Amino acid sequence: MIAAKASTRVPGLLPRRLLLGLLVLSVAAISRAADPGRPNVLLVYVDDLGWGDTGVYGHAVVQTPHIDRLAAEGVRFTQFYAPSALCSPSRAGLLTGRLPYRTGVEDWIPDGSTVALGANETTLADLAKEAGYRTAVIGKWHLNGGLGLEDAPQPRDFGFDHQFGLDAWVKNAEVADGDERPRRGAMYPDNFYRNNRAIGATEKYSAELVSDEAIAWLQSGDDPFFLYLTYSEVHTPIASPPEYLAMYDGFHTDEARDNPLLYYFDFASRPWRGRGEYYANITYLDAQLGRVLDHLREEDQLAQTLVIFSSDNGPVTAAAITPWELGMAGETGGLRGKKRFLFEGGLRVPGIISFPTQLRGGAVIDAPVTALDLFPTLARLFQVSPSPAVPLDGQSLWPLLVGDQFNRDSPLFFALRTPDGLEYVVRDGDWKLIADGEGEPRYLFNITEDRYEVINRIEEEPEPLARLQQALEDRRARIADDPLRRAREADE
Repeated sequence: MIAAKASTRVPGLLPRRLLLGLLVLSVAAISRAADPGRPNVLLVYVDDLGWGDTGVYGHAVVQTPHIDRLAAEGVRFTQFYAPSALCSPSRAGLLTGRLPYRTGVEDWIPDGSTVALGANETTLADLAKEAGYRTAVIGKWHLNGGLGLEDAPQPRDFGFDHQFGLDAWVKNAEVADGDERPRRGAMYPDNFYRNNRAIGATEKYSAELVSDEAIAWLQSGDDPFFLYLTYSEVHTPIASPPEYLAMYDGFHTDEARDNPLLYYFDFASRPWRGRGEYYANITYLDAQLGRVLDHLREEDQLAQTLVIFSSDNGPVTAAAITPWELGMAGETGGLRGKKRFLFEGGLRVPGIISFPTQLRGGAVIDAPVTALDLFPTLARLFQVSPSPAVPLDGQSLWPLLVGDQFNRDSPLFFALRTPDGLEYVVRDGDWKLIADGEGEPRYLFNITEDRYEVINRIEEEPEPLARLQQALEDRRARIADDPLRRAREADE
């Protein structure tokens, strides 16, 4: 059993590390093949990659051969949703299987903030450790105010044996603090940490550092692993080696060619840079992920590794509304919206699951699913069971993955304070309701008939409107009454 942490208590619950028992169902029951033992798990979560930003999802220019191959060898979802349209809440939801508002993470977390993932939450890494896995988070964390903060919950407090990476996004103080205007210089990260100790200046771009560490960690042990691999690409500031920029030279303007190392906060009032830098960064990300996948192939481990690939939210598009968004060119595949907004473009992301010995390659699944579903899915794979007293908001995807019947037992729900004031979404079957911060309905779309969300049906469809509005009210009430959230509030 997982040991309890003494700080946060709820009557009838173990605080922090919840009771985990063996599942009755074995791993063999979820597949056509023989029991694979304890398969490895590689959970890849990239940053701000749009639904339409890869070749396999229809981008006409960007080359992503490794991601495309992963999809060809696995299962690709066409309606895969992030838990939120913003980074920190999305990561909180992914790791806990719980709506971000339950976990204490309702927005992105600034440097030095006291906001953090609730210390009494149980994560996927906790489940993996209970099942005997070695665990690591390598890449972006962004679930507290800083990886160097001694009084903040850190990855080690959530089941991770090893940590390497950055708080939120790439920084380089030498460039940012330069006296020259505009500022220039390679954005080699100087804000990486290893096991919460700063490593200082580096001489490689972020994705290569992350892949180097991932391969080294994979080589460091023989036990089954759970690796949460979290590249910060393609979050600004995007930075790629010259050979990747050269691949997309035809998509650079003279401004980008003549100023290749211009600091991204100095783009304002300068000529447009084109789309080439964004395209290059996606291909660079793909190549670095490919290094990790190729390592597993060479070590004969990939066949026994469940690989999950997704993004934390929709992309930053060319329609910049803040200075840090300038120069970006994210693609939603035509879907309305972008990062920070609850239309489809902000929430729908790539979703691929590959398990070569267990799942049929090349399958495409159109059913709406969410990254919240990964927690119960992996709990079943790990053969551990989270406490039934702690509400989860997803359900296992194994029936879908193996071709069995799958029925969603409750509507999908999203909550985020957005620039346009539209804070809540309920998706049930064909219908999607968007409501403001007071819970008042503003849009009702039939997503099956109107995937681009241009026909508001709120005045003409009273039955789905009433049904989804009731679901919204019920879910908001359950979040307010969440036992772990109430326990944390009682301790404040």
